[in-house]
Amino acid sequence: MALFERLKSVARFAESVNTRYFVTSKLKWLLVSTTVSSVLLVGGYEVTKNVQYYRWRENFDNYGWFDKVTIPSRNPVLMWEYRSYGKYVHARIRTNRYGFRDRDYKSTKKPCNTFRVAFAGDSITLGLGIHLRETFVRQFEMEASRMKSQPRVQALNFGVDGYNTPQILEVVRTKVLPFSPDKVVYVMCLNDFDFDESSGEKILYFRKPKSFFLLTLEKALQRLQGGDFHRFHFKKNKMVVFQSILDMKEILEPRGIDFQVVLVPVFPDRPLTFDDYPLLDVHQEIGEFSKEKAISLLDLRAAFAASGGLPRDYALDVWHPNVKGHRFIAEQLLSSVLSD
Repeated sequence: MALFERLKSVARFAESVNTRYFVTSKLKWLLVSTTVSSVLLVGGYEVTKNVQYYRWRENFDNYGWFDKVTIPSRNPVLMWEYRSYGKYVHARIRTNRYGFRDRDYKSTKKPCNTFRVAFAGDSITLGLGIHLRETFVRQFEMEASRMKSQPRVQALNFGVDGYNTPQILEVVRTKVLPFSPDKVVYVMCLNDFDFDESSGEKILYFRKPKSFFLLTLEKALQRLQGGDFHRFHFKKNKMVVFQSILDMKEILEPRGIDFQVVLVPVFPDRPLTFDDYPLLDVHQEIGEFSKEKAISLLDLRAAFAASGGLPRDYALDVWHPNVKGHRFIAEQLLSSVLSD
């Protein structure tokens, strides 16, 4: 009887070992099969997207800007820039010999008895959608000239559409410094924290993603998370942006060049007034950073709110001021830029 029980015990043990082996083998097979299927699926997705990408790239023309104004940059940080004497009639954009929407200065040398202010930024500084003479850069200079100040004030426009903060830092380092400005003003828009979406197609053209699958996955996760576009990118990239701003200051100050950041609010249809501005916390955090790092900051949201006007009164869309908006910005800049 004892022998029989032992044999049954051995049989049960053998059965359990065989069961565990079977289950383990099945799990291993399932894991290998899933891994191979995933690799094939992702690989097939990457191949398909790469084919689509190169077909799309052949026809992409940045809404007519390519070659007429926009050209590839030899500087990998900039990715694109404007050609010398570029002209795009539809957007009313003309560039000078240095590739900027400004007067055609014969030399980078600063004239005598001149206080030169260089404005660096994106399409807001460029003045997208309005004539050159209507941009806040030109209006700031015209208003300054009426003050009959000595030395006279000269304003330079280094705006390029689609640039984010690291690109603007590179503009300051490589393009602005040769003009020997007395002051550099970085005109910040909240989409400067976005490195791949608001200017996504343009960036995509010049810099193919390392993985289309990961790019698609990230966008899907962003949609699932929901929330505001500006706040999402602010949280994602604020440390890079803040460091770029600090780098601007550290490049300019040893050269005796004043530096200031001007923060332009967004212009949403909702809320109806600037008093109900939805991104106040983002502005406050930018203000706290600027104060901590002793960076001069002019936040224009308060001025727009005090004006009593509605956001849509000052803008063409959520980011770009209209003629009235540019005039208002120029008025605010006059006292702040020249008094700091």
